[in-house]
Amino acid sequence: MARVFRTMFLMAFLLIAGKAYAAGGACPSGPNYLNPTTGSMVTLASLGVTNCYYISAAGSDSNSGTSEASPWLHAPQMPACSGNCAVVQNNNSGIPPGTGLILRGGDTWHMGDSSASPYTGGTWDFNSGQTPSGTSSNPIYLGVDKTWFAGGSWTRPILTGDNPICNASTLSSTCLSSPLSNSGIVQYYLTSCKTIPGGTNDMLRLSARKYYVIDNFELMGLCTTYPGQQDGNDNFVAYGSAGATLTFENLYMHGWSHLRFADVNGGPGCNAGNVCFNTSAFDGSVTGGGAGENILFNVIDGAESDPAGLGFCKHGGYNVAYNVIRYTSQCLVSNLHTFHDNLYEYFFENGHSNVLESNNNADVSPVSAIYNNVFRNLETSGGRGGVALWLSPAVGSTDYVFNNLMYSVGPMEVFNVGLNQGDQGLLAIFNNTFQVNSVNGNIFGCQSPRAHPFTAANNHYVVDGTPYSTPCSGLTDVTNLTMTNAAAKSAGYTVSQLYAYSPTSATSPTAGNGTNNSSFCSAIAAAAASIPSLSDAAFVCQNDTSYACTYVLSNHSVSCPARTVAGRPVTAAWDRGAYQSNGTRANAPNPPTNLSAIVQP
Repeated sequence: MARVFRTMFLMAFLLIAGKAYAAGGACPSGPNYLNPTTGSMVTLASLGVTNCYYISAAGSDSNSGTSEASPWLHAPQMPACSGNCAVVQNNNSGIPPGTGLILRGGDTWHMGDSSASPYTGGTWDFNSGQTPSGTSSNPIYLGVDKTWFAGGSWTRPILTGDNPICNASTLSSTCLSSPLSNSGIVQYYLTSCKTIPGGTNDMLRLSARKYYVIDNFELMGLCTTYPGQQDGNDNFVAYGSAGATLTFENLYMHGWSHLRFADVNGGPGCNAGNVCFNTSAFDGSVTGGGAGENILFNVIDGAESDPAGLGFCKHGGYNVAYNVIRYTSQCLVSNLHTFHDNLYEYFFENGHSNVLESNNNADVSPVSAIYNNVFRNLETSGGRGGVALWLSPAVGSTDYVFNNLMYSVGPMEVFNVGLNQGDQGLLAIFNNTFQVNSVNGNIFGCQSPRAHPFTAANNHYVVDGTPYSTPCSGLTDVTNLTMTNAAAKSAGYTVSQLYAYSPTSATSPTAGNGTNNSSFCSAIAAAAASIPSLSDAAFVCQNDTSYACTYVLSNHSVSCPARTVAGRPVTAAWDRGAYQSNGTRANAPNPPTNLSAIVQP
């Protein structure tokens, strides 16, 4: 009888202990966390994150994990999580909604090298075991406390796949180079990779999860190993078929590599038996209805990598804003709603790639908005003639493209219109500045298979050929200005200006005598009345470009805005192009105020 009593007492104690661990400790109290709805910096508690666990390279999984003084070595859902970490991980349905997992700044967790410490055991995988999810009012937070760090100052905690950097400057017996097919593209590749155990070679997996915030990690050292092309099995972040809003913010991704590619992307040598282009920074989408994912204030920088070896995104793309994307290849979206205030530069061809493509998937209905982006240095190193913007507005809906600046463009099209299957809605392309270096490049490539009406108004084209490669039967062309590169330079429009290709005075060729496009802004505002995620686009439409954001190289962060905007006239003529020389100066909104993403239940 005594033995039975002791057994029952022990079981009750363990149950109580499990519940105690599930409660977590106090969370960081400072207002240092982004509210993706309002754009303000707030506390975790105000976001609904009220119980936190702490993880450090100096910790132990036998600690309580409930304070920075008693951290774990691993986080729940890391395969190596054990001890009290595992008790919390395996309690009921896992870590509960409203939980924060706080990783110490400056520490490194290893995913590919089992001899390094701390070793995660493979993919940090929230799609295995208990598969926890947050709620709209109590998300799960994976991130940091900037007052808690190793070393002399705070830096991001690092997740690494443990593969070395491979580029033209690091060639060795294990980092080689060779041309790809007949394209003239040179690839830089490793002779072997460390893989990340976990089924596929992903660093962080959130497939089918709901309501997560991923904040301020550095992800590096991922190496493409998977045979096959574009199968989504080598990714920094994978979140296929997520059930509700996920937010990815302040991440720094770099240092990727790959095994030798058999052929250019899309070439006959890229098949299920060979390693080819397959890696993305973000691969996934939200399929549960309502608002999709937020991708905000991230830096994806392949300057030290083979830039043709990674795509910025695949699938998804609901709200992409205030990011710096550089030295990458392609972004294929399937749920595009807002794409704005991004600096997208140094795009590299990999054989069959495009800068931002809807990939035969209709953009979000009834309105999508692409605005205030700076695209520059696109395919300037050669390639096979990709497309910069290849959009697919849904039937009965409109994609509004405005206040974008695109310059230093190589032999590629700025737009392809009418070829994608979902490309049956309307395009309103107005008040942009597009400059193409190459005589083999053009602004619009109009395709006949699915030709549809579109409006191009008040754009400034700097191109040495015709803006339209083929006749555009559905085009409404309104007060666009076309200049050769020589004429633009003579008029003061140059790449060396503080704000490239901006007018130098109120008498510059783009100033005045354009069309007042307030009707487009009114249409966006009307949609915003029932879709709050468009409110920022409706406001910005009445102003000229903010020139996107800038890259703070010292800490690999994003600074916005780059420029004080000018208001467009209410009734008078607008300038042509992305700038307004004679408008009323106004302070730009403080990004990310009015970010175009609303967390919905």
